[in-house]
Amino acid sequence: MEGLGCLPFGDESGHFLGAIALHRGDKLYRDYIDAHGPLVFTLSWVVGHFVGWSQVWLMRLVSTACAVGAGAAVFFSPLLQLKWQRYVASALWLGTVGSVWVVQGLNLDDYWTIGGALAVIALSMLATPLIYGMQVLRMQAFIGGFALGLLPFAAYPFGLFSAALALAVFCVFLSSPRQYQAPFLGMILGCVSAVAIMLLWLLVYGDIGGMIAFHFIANQKWYAHYIPMDFTQFWHSLRFSLSPDRIVETIAASTLAVGGVLLLLYGRHRVMALLILLGILSLQARGSVGFQNGSFLMAALGLAALLLVRVLAFKPKVMVCVTVGCVALTAIAASHAVSSPFGQTAGQRHAAGWHRFRETSSVGFATLIRKYAAPDERILVLPYNPDVYIYANRLSIKKYHAYLPWEADYAAHPWHGYERDICVDLPKDKPPVIYYDHSVVWGAYPAEQFMPCFLQVLEKDYTQMPDDQFVYVRNDRLAAYQP
Repeated sequence: MEGLGCLPFGDESGHFLGAIALHRGDKLYRDYIDAHGPLVFTLSWVVGHFVGWSQVWLMRLVSTACAVGAGAAVFFSPLLQLKWQRYVASALWLGTVGSVWVVQGLNLDDYWTIGGALAVIALSMLATPLIYGMQVLRMQAFIGGFALGLLPFAAYPFGLFSAALALAVFCVFLSSPRQYQAPFLGMILGCVSAVAIMLLWLLVYGDIGGMIAFHFIANQKWYAHYIPMDFTQFWHSLRFSLSPDRIVETIAASTLAVGGVLLLLYGRHRVMALLILLGILSLQARGSVGFQNGSFLMAALGLAALLLVRVLAFKPKVMVCVTVGCVALTAIAASHAVSSPFGQTAGQRHAAGWHRFRETSSVGFATLIRKYAAPDERILVLPYNPDVYIYANRLSIKKYHAYLPWEADYAAHPWHGYERDICVDLPKDKPPVIYYDHSVVWGAYPAEQFMPCFLQVLEKDYTQMPDDQFVYVRNDRLAAYQP
């Protein structure tokens, strides 16, 4: 339960806000523009119809549902033949993932948990059983292929994992076409179905071209220059370390090593096994040692859970001891780890207590915003703090819930007419209230450097509120409220 009520996180709040905007009629990547893939918005929007739109913290059930779905895939994996194996493998998967659930931010409604769960589903239902020469039914292959098809919509780099596993399955099919025809066709059908469903959803609720422009082009061409992303960073992330900020990453790398050895030693198709391992490593392409390694962590834990139970199939007592030992070791290690993305120790996490993230009028800036902006009016929060919109229960102006240096770079070089430049759009439609927190992005990029035009509009047309220095009200709106 701690994971449902933990502190809010900016990227996750942006997903909540996006789901609310879609519910109110905005189009993803046209009216509500975000750098992340569409799947997290799709799932958050779906869950919102069940849990409502005011208690947004309940959208964290997306990550819970994904983990449970992955656990079900482990339970029903063709790799496991006996019922006790299924229970033990599921317990090992859920126990190890649960031990690092809040520590590594897997509880958050974000792409890394969704991607990790989909990776485990594909590994469980399709890839590893075929590597071991097991019979995979067409429906099981369809589920695995469906997961592979969805993965690039969680984040486009996850397409490398999908491509690696699809290639491995194709190579297995070529080795014996008659024997593996059903799973191969099932995978293709599942993958095509997933892609078709996502594209259809985007046609209705989003913009496919906008997804290419703002999720792929903007990230790959502009954002990539602002983050450390190279082979040095990648190898550093796999280095063994027991320091508190590296313990969980070490667990991920160690379990991948165990799973990889078992896959290569006992699998029938070793070249294809290498493709699977390369696919899992591609989930760590960014080289993060924090919360963004969640997909890599979940895939590594899933692979190890499956293969440990498979290899010890005829030693149930040993397997139970191994399961208990692995879960206990993971829990103990996680209790000494510093959490990501909040940087808290276990004591600090517990002391933080329960937090229901939702609309609230008790926060000072929310009171001011609600006073000067009607419920159907939109506001602007810069450079980046989507929590403000949710606290105040106001949507962002169209196309801008944030504006950051790499987005200014994109504005100077728009892709195929998908223009997004605050210097052009803000003067045309000034919101009644702007929340500007004067922050320097990453301590290196002040607003004067990447959006001086915004500061000019703020100085000319808005008045800073004495009750909250971050809230600015448009001058004509302020004058209308004067006694």
